[in-house]
Amino acid sequence: MHPSLSAIFTPPDPLKPRKQMNPYDPCWCGSGKKWKWCHRNREQEQPVPIGKLLAEQRAHMLSGYCLHPKAGADTCGKRIIRAHSVQRKGGLAAVAEDGHVISPKLGFEDIAKNKGEIVPRLHGVRDVSIMGYCDSHDDELFAPIEKAPIQLSKQSAFLLSFRAICYELFAKNAALEGVEIQRQQDKGAPFSVQWAIQQYLSDYREGIKRGLRDLNEWKGRYDAAYVSGNFDEFSFCAVMFSSDLPIVSCGAFHPEFDFAGNPLQAISRGDAMFEHVCFNLTVIDGKSVAVLGWTGDPDGPAEQFVNSFRALPKDAKANAAFHLACEHLENTYFRPSWWESQSDAAKEHLIQRFRSGMGVGGHERKADCLSRLEYVFASASVEQELS
Repeated sequence: MHPSLSAIFTPPDPLKPRKQMNPYDPCWCGSGKKWKWCHRNREQEQPVPIGKLLAEQRAHMLSGYCLHPKAGADTCGKRIIRAHSVQRKGGLAAVAEDGHVISPKLGFEDIAKNKGEIVPRLHGVRDVSIMGYCDSHDDELFAPIEKAPIQLSKQSAFLLSFRAICYELFAKNAALEGVEIQRQQDKGAPFSVQWAIQQYLSDYREGIKRGLRDLNEWKGRYDAAYVSGNFDEFSFCAVMFSSDLPIVSCGAFHPEFDFAGNPLQAISRGDAMFEHVCFNLTVIDGKSVAVLGWTGDPDGPAEQFVNSFRALPKDAKANAAFHLACEHLENTYFRPSWWESQSDAAKEHLIQRFRSGMGVGGHERKADCLSRLEYVFASASVEQELS
């Protein structure tokens, strides 16, 4: 049993907001700036339009940096490119229509503009699922899973999983920087509102920092495996379906409950290292492929999670993979015509899946999140399974 399951939840330290401070003391909000230059006159400042904040955050996200294990001034190419965590020519192209996909991730970015609602919307494939690599390293590292013919193997499963870890690390670092951009949201607001906004951002930042601790550890393991060429500590399960599904996804997550509803880890409890599962739902040669990869202890939370997926009936695995993507990963994209063909109730069901476990504005993830599936969104059969 993972130690977190018996640990007591300890919330982050609350802020201690003060209307009056020594002008040169660090501001109560935790920004690191002096109060004089931060919240001293915040209520009199001009409010910043939410669109401007979102544009700043998106521009920062797209600026990028190279995540190659040997990245450095002497090894990287001349420019950072818009590397895609889901293959643009494979997975994204398979679900795109007129160069666009439906993006729940953009729904998260627009949540303030939409008054707390997540509204998935169209977005061009050029700018979705972005992470950081230089032009030479992206081609060098991921050529085996970008250039046909692509074979399902331990090497391709490792590269897909490595890319998922890189995406999560890139996104988490961008989110941490985004907190500093979002601090401007309380300009022109009463002190009580400033307090509420800054407390939420403080708690959010602590959660990101905890996630980054684990992600940096995992990324280090994948870096070492890639450089050494030794994949003994890496495990995987890959399933190819009989047809393509209307969804692609890529990312990594802490498995909390398995497909039978068994608890595996309690996120944010205790100080033990959590285990991860990388997940890719993409398309190879016109057929959807689900790849789960992980490093961790034998019979640990990650292996237990994957074994529960393996144990599912073959005719249930496509729908289970579909729900996994929506339950755990925001880096998920739908075929537009498929999305529009769904009932309002089905769309709301999926939106609530994306909200699951996101804290404020969402709901606590439940034990039956992957064991009780009310909708069947995918029914393709299993053609091939490797591990």
